[in-house]
Amino acid sequence: MTLIVTGTTGGLTDLGTVSLHLATLWPHPVTVIEADPDGGRLAARHNWELRPGLAELAGHLRTPATSTLDPATLCREYRNHVSVVVAPPSAEQVIAALSVIGPHVRNIEQFIGGDIVIDVGRVRPNSPAAELIRQADIRLLITRTDLDDVVVLVHRQQLLNDFGLWKILAAGGRYTVKELSQAVEFPVLADLLPADRKSSASLRKAITALANELQPNRLSSLAVV
Repeated sequence: MTLIVTGTTGGLTDLGTVSLHLATLWPHPVTVIEADPDGGRLAARHNWELRPGLAELAGHLRTPATSTLDPATLCREYRNHVSVVVAPPSAEQVIAALSVIGPHVRNIEQFIGGDIVIDVGRVRPNSPAAELIRQADIRLLITRTDLDDVVVLVHRQQLLNDFGLWKILAAGGRYTVKELSQAVEFPVLADLLPADRKSSASLRKAITALANELQPNRLSSLAVV
């Protein structure tokens, strides 16, 4: 399993949908887990049942020996080999679930399998999703390239560094990927909303490289086993 977290620092208010878009580009089967501490939106947007969802996943991770949760019912089918675990719209319920999931996040692989993308919402001090961010194999910061978003990102770089290494994906905006890369210290991979064929090809190449980044480590682990 590769554990990827997606977060934002600026005015991007629909990170769940953007995370779904990212997942449809992923070359391997992937599950998106909505874990924004401000509450979930995907169930309402796609007319999905709220339960079972993030809270039930937390319950399973707390007491796996007695859990009867079935991963087939936990996940909603999206498209392009993408499954989704939805979060309740209540921030309080999400935060309670995250307090349980954090210490056990690596056990999700045994239950769901495949690669996991976790939407952790806004990256901020004392985030309820902090443990998920720290344990991730890949941390993706998704941001618009408008001036106000870039300014916020620049001033949050120390906070982001405290969690580990990050890579950036743009999600539209005024400035280009090249201009964004000149303003921040993190590598900028591509724009998730490409404006032309060349940009689209660059995006797919970047996502494929990202998805395969940890493959040698996986093979080494299998060889050891």
